[in-house]
Amino acid sequence: MPGLSQRRFHDTIQRPSAEALALLAPFSKEIFARWKREVRSLGIDSQDFLGQSGLDFKQFSEALRNSSFPIFRKQIQGFGHALAQCDIRLDDVTGALNQLFEICVSYLAAREMEERAPILALSRLHTLMVLLIVAGYTDQKSVQKEPLQGTPPIAGGRRHDASVYVTKVYEEERKRLSRDLHDEVGHDLVLIKLYLEMIALDTNKKEFQGIRPRLKEAIALVSHAIDSVRRLVLDLGPAVFDDLGFLPAVRTYTSQFSARTKISVQLREGYLPENIPMSHQVALYRLLQGALSNVLKHASAHSVKVSLKCMKDSVLILVIQDDGVGFDTTAILGKGSFGLTAMRERVEVLGGRIHIQSMPAGAMSKIRGTRIEIDLPLPGAA
Repeated sequence: MPGLSQRRFHDTIQRPSAEALALLAPFSKEIFARWKREVRSLGIDSQDFLGQSGLDFKQFSEALRNSSFPIFRKQIQGFGHALAQCDIRLDDVTGALNQLFEICVSYLAAREMEERAPILALSRLHTLMVLLIVAGYTDQKSVQKEPLQGTPPIAGGRRHDASVYVTKVYEEERKRLSRDLHDEVGHDLVLIKLYLEMIALDTNKKEFQGIRPRLKEAIALVSHAIDSVRRLVLDLGPAVFDDLGFLPAVRTYTSQFSARTKISVQLREGYLPENIPMSHQVALYRLLQGALSNVLKHASAHSVKVSLKCMKDSVLILVIQDDGVGFDTTAILGKGSFGLTAMRERVEVLGGRIHIQSMPAGAMSKIRGTRIEIDLPLPGAA
């Protein structure tokens, strides 16, 4: 969250979250007692987090109102760093925070409010706090790609756990947003279009001829909005897996990418096992999105070949090959390209490997373009 501006922090998190916490203030003792019971059942001691002081949402609300984003970030990261120093497991920290969030949401929902704003605000605050605690937990400013000589093994494991959890948080947020877009915004847009079409049928009389062009334009705009929502749902994923399944979602995404960009995408499907872990499905989907995004932005390609298969029920293999201008892999990887670095980290978290070959345009070869191969081992594979 280093790019979060003070104004955006104030408008989207600070002010609405402070108001949500103020609503919870009268129930501080009840929530704290319930949370202590819940985390105790998980084998976690609430005193590891708050000591004997307990929860005081009025105090939290006032502190948040009077804070700035740099101060807030420093405090929460410091809290995460302190928990790490006490050797409290990251899973326990996130589990306890998730339990507290769920209890708070239940109290807000019980108020039968017409608006969901306080719950949404609390959700944003919870997500930001988890990410900042994880950042403090791993001391990300000093994290290097390879552990330093003499670094205890637990440090590397802690960084790996944090990376996995951050990915999980982002995916859960994307899934929630995707589902909301599909179930609420998409549904409402379809109804609006239906009502507009019904109004258009009632305006066939002469006296209504003047508004028909505007109605036609409105229907076209709503249709465009519906298409945009559907594209965003596919981009966000992985909620589409629930409705379509993994392979149909991949087919739909590549088809829509091709239709939108006019870049031909050929998808070859090999053998795939039935029960691919969701973590691997999401990773492959995101990696495909990242690769095609790079093709669109940088490759000037006319066509892309994508193949997806599994070797001996042990390794998932995704290959994306374009006929674009290519690039100098030594120079790009040496600079630490953000897109390729993110792809590499996503693969390595699952114990996989990524291989990149590229032939820049103008090189002394008839072959040009970029080939990316991702190998993801399945759990339990030899």
